[in-house]
This record gives sequence, C-alpha cells and structure tokens, in this order.
Amino acid sequence: MSWNDYLARRARNTAGRRKRIYGIEPSPVIAALLARKEVPSNAREALRLFAYVYLKSPKPRLKIFWRRLTDRDTPIRKQHIYWLAADLASHLSKQCRITTHFFERRNYSKDLARVPPLIETALYRTTPSLAVQPGSERDISDILSYCQSKRLAVFPRGSASYAFGGAVPTRNGIVIDLSPMMDVLEINPATQTVRVQPGARWADVAEKLEPYGLVPVTTPSSRFSTVAGWISTGGIGLDSFGYGGVRESVIAVRIARADGSIEILDAKYGSIEELFGTEGQFGILTEITLRVRPKPECSSTYLPTFDSPDRALAFISQLQKNGLNPSHVAFFDRNYMIRENELFHRQTGRSEPLFPEQDAVLLHFDASETERKFIASLDGNAGATSRNRLAAQILWAERYFPFKAQRLGPGLLGSETVIPQGKVSRYITKVRRLGRHFKIRPAIEVILSRHDDSFSCLVITAFNCDYDKFLHYSLSLLFLQLSVKLAVRQGGHPYGIGIWNTPFIRHKYGRTELEKLKTHKRNVDPNGTLNPNKFFEIKGRFYNVPALFMHPMIFQPLMTISAFFAPVLGLASRMFSPSTHTGWDLPPPERNRGRDFLHQCVQRCTFCGACVSVCPAYRITQDELVAGRTKLRMAEALMKGIELDESEAHAPFQCLHCGLCEEVCQTRLPLRDCYLILESWLENRYGSPAETVRSFIEKLDSEREAIKEVFGLELPDWRPDEGLSRVPAVERPASGEKA
Repeated sequence: MSWNDYLARRARNTAGRRKRIYGIEPSPVIAALLARKEVPSNAREALRLFAYVYLKSPKPRLKIFWRRLTDRDTPIRKQHIYWLAADLASHLSKQCRITTHFFERRNYSKDLARVPPLIETALYRTTPSLAVQPGSERDISDILSYCQSKRLAVFPRGSASYAFGGAVPTRNGIVIDLSPMMDVLEINPATQTVRVQPGARWADVAEKLEPYGLVPVTTPSSRFSTVAGWISTGGIGLDSFGYGGVRESVIAVRIARADGSIEILDAKYGSIEELFGTEGQFGILTEITLRVRPKPECSSTYLPTFDSPDRALAFISQLQKNGLNPSHVAFFDRNYMIRENELFHRQTGRSEPLFPEQDAVLLHFDASETERKFIASLDGNAGATSRNRLAAQILWAERYFPFKAQRLGPGLLGSETVIPQGKVSRYITKVRRLGRHFKIRPAIEVILSRHDDSFSCLVITAFNCDYDKFLHYSLSLLFLQLSVKLAVRQGGHPYGIGIWNTPFIRHKYGRTELEKLKTHKRNVDPNGTLNPNKFFEIKGRFYNVPALFMHPMIFQPLMTISAFFAPVLGLASRMFSPSTHTGWDLPPPERNRGRDFLHQCVQRCTFCGACVSVCPAYRITQDELVAGRTKLRMAEALMKGIELDESEAHAPFQCLHCGLCEEVCQTRLPLRDCYLILESWLENRYGSPAETVRSFIEKLDSEREAIKEVFGLELPDWRPDEGLSRVPAVERPASGEKA
C-alpha cells in the first residue's frame, strides 16, 4: 500500500470516528478531498490530510468532556439512547410513549427542589436515558423485566410534587412516568371502596366519588399529587386527626417487583407496611384499592388562639383526653399567622389584619354531635373561639394551597419532620432561635395524625428565600438540614427520605428495622435496579467521593460543627440575604422581549404540577411539554442557551389558552402571558408549528364532548385545514361552572 493510499484511508477513518464520537463534520476542503477517489494528488493535499489526521484539535475533546461532566448527550450516547428506545419499544405495547429528546428527558430529572447545579453535578447523573409512560400494568411489568436483564436503573415517578429527591434519577437509567395511568377503575358504594391506577390524582378521585355521596378518608394538601406518590412518601395529611393517615385507607395493592412479577398485597396480613414512605424501593404500585367514607354531614371550623405554643399544644392534648375527635387538627405558630395576614393584604389590599397574630389551632368538625361536645367543653369561652370563624373558614378553604406563601417571593424552602407530641414545643423554641442567627423567620405548621391509639406530629417549617442569591440560598439549605437535626435531637425523624434526608434514615427506622428493610431490599431487588443510590445509602459520581459528605459518619459531625458556628454562619447569611420583597415586581411583558418577565415567573413557579392536572391539552396528548410548569422550564432552558429539537419546540403550541392553569396556580402566575412570549421565541427560532397545530386541532375535534364534560370548555367551530399557526384561544368557564 502506497503512502498516499494509507493517508487517504486514515483520513476517512478519522472523519468517521470524529463524526461518531464528537458529532463534528470535516471542513469543506477536507470533505471535498475525501469525496474524490484518488487522494492526495499533490504534496499540498497530502500535507492537509496529514494535518487533519495527526494534528488533533483539543476543542472537540474538551466539548465532549464538558458534556459528560454536565450530564448532557454526546453523539455516542445519543446513538445508544436511540438504540435503547427502539429495543425497549419492541417489548412494549403501542400504548407506551417513549421519550428520547434531551430537554424532555431533562425535565424528568427534577422535582420541586431547586438544587444548586454544582451539588447536583457532583453527586449524580440525573438526566435519564429514557422516560417511558406505560399504558398498562403489563407494560410496567415488561419494562421492569427488560431493565432487569440489561441491569438498567428504574425510577418510578408520579407528579413529582415532593422536594426531597425521591423521584429524581441518580445514574441515568429509565424513568417510568406513572402520571398518565390516572383512571378511577371501580367505585363500590356497598363496600365503600374505590380501585384506582397509580397515577390517579386525589382531586379526580374525590370528583368521581362525589355522585355516590362518598369522599376519600384522608387526602394530602397537594390535591394534584398521585395516589401512589402519597403512599410512597408518607401519607399524613388532611383529616388525619380523625381518620389516620393514608395507611389506614389502603386495603390492597397490586405491585410490580424488580423482576417484573406481579404480587397482590393485602392489608389484612400486614404485607403492605413495607410500601408506606419507602419511595418505590421494593416495587412499583400498579393498582390501589382504598377505603372511602360517606360524605360528612357538616363542615365547621374553629380557630382558638393562645399566647404560646405550650398552651396551644396543651389544648390539643386536652382534646385528646376528652375524647373529642375533630376530623382535622393543625397548629399554626404566630409567624404563620403573620404570613397569612401579609398574603391577605396583598390579595385584597385591606390593611386590617384578618388573622389573629397569635399561636392558633385550626379545628375542623365533620360531625354535628362532636361539634356540640366541643362547644360544651369550652365552659363559656365559646365566644372567644367564635370570633375567628371567618379566619378559620379561609384557612380551611385554602388547605389545598400549601405553596401559596411563595406569592411573597421569590422562593420557598421548607422541611418536614415527625416529632413526638410532647417535644414539639421545645423544637419550635429551638428552631426559632436558630432562625434568628440566619435572619430567617420560619412559619411553622403542625398536623396531627392518628395511628391506632397514638398520634404523630408532622411539623412543617417553611420560609421565603431567593434562588438567585447563591450564598444566601446555600446557607438557607444548611438551615434546613440543621432544623432536621434539631428535630432528631428531640426524638423525631424526617417525614420523607429521598436523597437529602438519607443521613437521618436511622433515626426514622432504627438500626434493627433498617437492617430488616435492607435485607428485604436484597431479596426483592437483588440487582438494586429500583430507585437506586438513595434512601438506604447514597452512591454518586467521581468514585463516590462527593457522596461521602452525605454519609452519616461524616454528615452528622459536619452538622454538629455547623450548629456550633451557627452565629458566624448566620452573620454571613444576614450579610448576603436579599432585601425584603414588598410585591411581585413583575416587569412589563414587552421589556427585553419578555426575558425579564419570564425569568421572574420561572423563579416564582413552585413546579407543583397543579397546572398539569387541569390541562385539557395534557389529557389529550399525555405530553407534559404542553403543560405550564414544563413550558416555564423550557423558557428557562432557552435563556440558558440550551437547544431544543423541533418537535419539542413545537409541542407547547398545543395549548387552548383557556386559563384553567392560572386558576389553580398557587402563586397566581400570569401563565397565559408567559405562553405568548414563549411561543413567539419558539416560532422565531424554530419556524411555524402549523403541522403540529393542525394535528392537535384534529384531536380536539374528536374529543369535544370529553373536554366539555371534564373541563366545562365549549370549543369553537374550527377547521383543521385552515393553516393556523396557533390554536385559537378558548374562553374559560364562567365562575361556578365546572372546570
């Protein structure tokens, strides 16, 4: 072989390898040379080919290194993803939807928490290789069997309305998005039971039960979270004082194990206890049977106030001793009530405080006889309790808006711990003292839940912060961890584990129980494919060195040192804390092409997923790219320079602009204005979405009656062949109509 032939062959091999590995094409001059049969024909061409083969630029290698470091797709990874999607699709039904586009997969790497990118990158590869929406139990089983054979990690996900990493991928793998499996399968009024799919939202379950005169026994405050998700994360919520948590409601489940086998577990035999709060470590719920109850005969609320947490909690203890059983009992500290007044003032403009700025207890009664006994037990003090009836009614009416405090902006952080009832008051005192060091004024809510003859106290500590201030936000996250440590020192434990509370897992289960759970995990999931590298033990990137800081042997001493230096750390927090916000301060939408407006809205979005549940377009497409929270994340991605595929960029145009998402938005975001700005960006950059809009209008035409029945929306007469680049806006239903 001559030198020229050898050089030409090496150049062609190099071009193919660089395209395959780095995704780069040769320059036009080199491409023209390689396209010829006989090269090189002279010394100049030979020199060019020699330089192309042997003088390699470091830029492509650095680019690939950076993409790997930041968990983005490389050309080789893209090829693997496409092959994996095709191979998996061959094992599943046509009902399944498999996502391969980067931004859409990246959307599955997040829950409610805003984790600093440095921490996220150091610990995990959070972008899944694929996201799959199964259509049936059989699909879930087949996905698990496939992943078991390929040793792929599997991460179950509902509406991702929790903030501790339980649904966040840790080593790429495959996310199973259960949220489209939302059907209420059967309601049995005779046995007072309901059978649902795992992705059923609690709001939908309540709506389906209403015609039968039934209601759920208990529900979470996040009404748009899924049934399986709440079971997996704990299950203490509304009406838990009278009826217990969700574990008292679950009768039986069907569960898919890691090998794809299906088991039926029955509460009669205590076999479902392993599922509550364990975040999918032992299997994926495919069907749940719940106990329900008759619709309450009444709904009355009271808000007695006290001059200290001790007296308020003593009042609750006296309720228990007297055998009085309101359906719901919650304690709100003084800071919580001050925050409610501020929210009320901003909403109505009224300067007079509506809520008493004292420690208070919210009581809800759903039985007249219990209410009468309560009034009689007040010994003539009923008048003082009745003065706050309007405030009590408003607090109860807004019980499904746990993130409304983010209206005070720009962000919201919180911890959730379970503390013995007798230690709650001491915890409140200590966390307030810690908050003064950090210039944080936490608002504290305590929800009491019955379990057999005992009660659990779910303590929620929340405060506003600013995501844009890195140091301030990092110190705020430290304050959260210190507040959990304070709860642990009072004999408590985290409510949920996920990723960020893993160092405290022994305090939740105890050494013996934890070893039993780990043994059970090894038995049902020997390869560790179900939701791995979290909950029991964090295992991360870079030879697990960064994750060592989350190991209890290191993390606990670090927290002790941080608590000792809290005054010094708090001084830094006070120095870098943002100024007090007095309003939304939303800039005009037209300024800076809407960039400033969208940035502020993205910062204030809680990503709770309420907008997803009420979106007609999502119900039709089962694609979260059409829903509010994902559109805001898309706007954020565009502002960061992340490129989209054309199909991703055109998906948000599948929108009715009906405003139902605005009605349920906890932070009252002007979402329709956001959509218009985003759509103008996308159309300018990625072209007209006319074909996507035409296809969507065809789907709408075929679903007119369903949209009217479920959402109360009257669709106008339109023709899919009109060549529309936007779906005409649909008027929202009038107040009081079904939405």
